[in-house]
Amino acid sequence: MATIEFYDRTMSETMSLLVEARRYLSDRAEGDQRHLTIDQGLASSVETMRLVSRLTEALAWLLTHRAVLTGELTINEALAPERRLGGHVLCGRDTTEDMREMPVDFQRLMARSLELYQRIAHLDAQVNDRATQPGDGGAWPPERSGRA
Repeated sequence: MATIEFYDRTMSETMSLLVEARRYLSDRAEGDQRHLTIDQGLASSVETMRLVSRLTEALAWLLTHRAVLTGELTINEALAPERRLGGHVLCGRDTTEDMREMPVDFQRLMARSLELYQRIAHLDAQVNDRATQPGDGGAWPPERSGRA
């Protein structure tokens, strides 16, 4: 059952990962990239964009669906194409093999961001499926537990 606490925990995880990524990119990425070839440096730039895109897409989706749970948006508003999880081609691509030569900390950030993005993509599909099912069984969001 979906609860505000679930969204808050996942949002906290996303924000923590964003802060960690920002810290890495601002404090250590330049030094780590000095050891890369030109092609690896270009690949690192692309992967940096992928990292940021994954995290911002996930956060936007979580904020949208938390707004549904608190009554600020309807599920129909949340299911509008511009509010659905985006960037599937860029963000959903597993580049683990391409990252083998990258700094280990960057590889870890990329792996964690992919796992988070994949979880949110799964949730997005579940919400869409459940909300578009005919009958009462498809109501979204599900009733909240006694906790607020």
